Amino acid sequence: MRKENRLVSRKGLGLGWMIASILLGCCIGNAFAAPANSPVLLLGDSMMKLPSLAIERELAKTQPSVKAISFATIGTGLARLDAFDWLGKIDELCAQEHPKMAVVALGANDRQPMQLPSGGIVALGSPEWKTEYTHRIGEAMDRLIAGGCEQVVWLLLPPMRDTIVSEHAQQVNEILKEAAASRPGVRVYDFSSLVADRRTGGYTEHLMDPKTAAAIRVRDPDGIHLTPDGARRLATALIKEFWATP
Repeated sequence: MRKENRLVSRKGLGLGWMIASILLGCCIGNAFAAPANSPVLLLGDSMMKLPSLAIERELAKTQPSVKAISFATIGTGLARLDAFDWLGKIDELCAQEHPKMAVVALGANDRQPMQLPSGGIVALGSPEWKTEYTHRIGEAMDRLIAGGCEQVVWLLLPPMRDTIVSEHAQQVNEILKEAAASRPGVRVYDFSSLVADRRTGGYTEHLMDPKTAAAIRVRDPDGIHLTPDGARRLATALIKEFWATP
């Protein structure tokens, strides 16, 4: 673990990992601060829909000189590049917007088989699936860097309500951490402590607002997505970490 950045460890699954993430928090240190006044891409699937809006609003209030470019589309991911070409979209947005930073949320929709470039199909959960998905994650990161992003922040998936979905999220997170570890300028960001049960580190729909002591809903009834309140908590934490003024 890189102590100065308080990054997620590459080790530790299950309850121990969740509890550790809460103790350590979701923070990445100022050594990875956003470039001043530079464009930032906010990219992802439906997990980025509300957070991107919340991040844009927070940036407009606190860092009005930072241009935020949002692109989030539901039902997409890296498993079905035949349905939506995220790699091509990354190239397109980088060429158009010349970003210096990207915040990415992809992976929640990728619990499905994948078609290889050769035409073959790899089954979900197979070693071949992990190999191909790891390649696609790395390719997305590499294209963002090649497109001018000095820093890429990839959001890890938070705990999910349904066990099978949560297990997939953990697998995606492990792949993301491994891919980021070998790429300077790419970091994973674990925001589980913002939306998870404070005692167990697992899924919860409600948390107590520390200012008002009122219960707030942070997760959507589907057991996957964030609510507007959950998205605001994430946006506030990201702004504080990456755009906070000295």
